[in-house]
Amino acid sequence: MQSIKVFNNNAVSTIMSDGREAIVIGNGIGFQKRSGDSIDETRIEKIYYVQNEMQTKFLQMLQDVQPEIMEAAEQIRAMADQSGFTLSNQGTISLIDHIGFAIERTNNNLFLPNLMLSETRMLYHKEFELGIRALDIIEHCCGIRLPEDEAGYIALHLVSISIDRDAAYDILKFVKGTLDIIRETYELSLTESSIDILRLTTHLKFLAQRILHQECWEDDNVSPMYDYLVSRHPKNPICLERIKSYVENTFHYELNQQEIVYLLVHLTKIL
Repeated sequence: MQSIKVFNNNAVSTIMSDGREAIVIGNGIGFQKRSGDSIDETRIEKIYYVQNEMQTKFLQMLQDVQPEIMEAAEQIRAMADQSGFTLSNQGTISLIDHIGFAIERTNNNLFLPNLMLSETRMLYHKEFELGIRALDIIEHCCGIRLPEDEAGYIALHLVSISIDRDAAYDILKFVKGTLDIIRETYELSLTESSIDILRLTTHLKFLAQRILHQECWEDDNVSPMYDYLVSRHPKNPICLERIKSYVENTFHYELNQQEIVYLLVHLTKIL
């Protein structure tokens, strides 16, 4: 196996035995190597088969990315894999790109606040914890501590493995929008550590999934329960009208009475 192009000490391109061009990654695999030199195959830790526009993006990235950023991304990928989140080549490339940009922003004192950090932490607890561990890896490899907001962004990388990235964003958008209405209507400060708040956000997450798939609950006769729960607080009718309007205008879905009753059950516990 011979190198076609040496990008840095840890990345070179080569032709695999099946004739496909690939980028091989490994500690020191490109050290003091030139085009045409043989590659120590025992050093190969990762092989990227990337095609078309992704290949161009990856090759351009390798020209500039620091080896320690690639090492951090590889360690995060391995950690995620052990936790049941298998990053594709494209997902790993996206992660490398994100880490590099996040470090660049931090070095320039430019901070990008994660407006959905609270909701990400509550809805995707496991992924967020991996995001925090990823910050530890980045700090160890790159010598810089990224803000906690970045753990939320990395968590969404992992969420997108199991569900579509756009769907993950829409779920967070729905939950955040609904919680904001609740905060403003009742003038509440919702504490993330509260078990009732966690139950409410989890309910909203699954409600959002049904809304996105247009899977309406069967509207059983729940009028007595509805009337009772609405009457529990004078601001309930105002809040419900705002939530219904938000869902209809943003997601083109009309909440039925049964869906509102289940929402009121959780809402009543925090009032």
